[in-house]
Amino acid sequence: MSQKESVIYGLRAVCALAKHRPQDLRRVLYLKDIRKEIGPVLKATANNRKPYREVEVDDLTRVAGTPHHEGVVAIAQPRLTQAFGTAKKNLERAKCIIAADGITNPHNMGAILRSMAWFGADAYLTDESRTAVNPAALRVSQGGAEHIPIIRCSRLSVALRELREQGFDIIAADHRAKEKLAQASFPKPVCFVLGNENHGISAAVRKECNRTIKIAGPGRVESLNVSVAAGIILAASAG
Repeated sequence: MSQKESVIYGLRAVCALAKHRPQDLRRVLYLKDIRKEIGPVLKATANNRKPYREVEVDDLTRVAGTPHHEGVVAIAQPRLTQAFGTAKKNLERAKCIIAADGITNPHNMGAILRSMAWFGADAYLTDESRTAVNPAALRVSQGGAEHIPIIRCSRLSVALRELREQGFDIIAADHRAKEKLAQASFPKPVCFVLGNENHGISAAVRKECNRTIKIAGPGRVESLNVSVAAGIILAASAG
């Protein structure tokens, strides 16, 4: 496989790829039992004159790098991310952005993208070192990653400052905040900032936030998983 190709596995992730980026398909491998379910994928692959092949489970697992492939693997052109400077103009029409400050777990990233797609969020903003959407994140997103622009910036704090100047309400999610999500209102376009799984939001990024909110709970555990928190916040902001 070329360095310019990426592996995408999981039924919904591959189906979303074939629907939204059929031109990026390079080849598809699948198990016999799943052929009927991936009919549209095979059709899109054939229409682009690319190969597809039925293989044994061990071969599919080897290509995917995991047994959690759900019977299908696509080799494809990687999805392009957007530079913040280029995307900034388009964000003038956005209503809801998620900014990820150092989120490292691909399962969290995938789950956040899935929730963003469900609730109609507009973009996922992160620093350049975190923009790669790996195969695990794509599978967990269940196709949601194909709907959400992923925007990279060299310094998240600077990008947030520019968004604030553009009229966005920059809101940090922190379990230690005083303002409760249930009591919050969102009259302006909003950018919710979510922090690293272990260290939370960095000081430089926190300084660029207008306010901080928390998801109230009885306190039996210290905090929620970041992807769970994202889903709750997105649901509340969607009204």
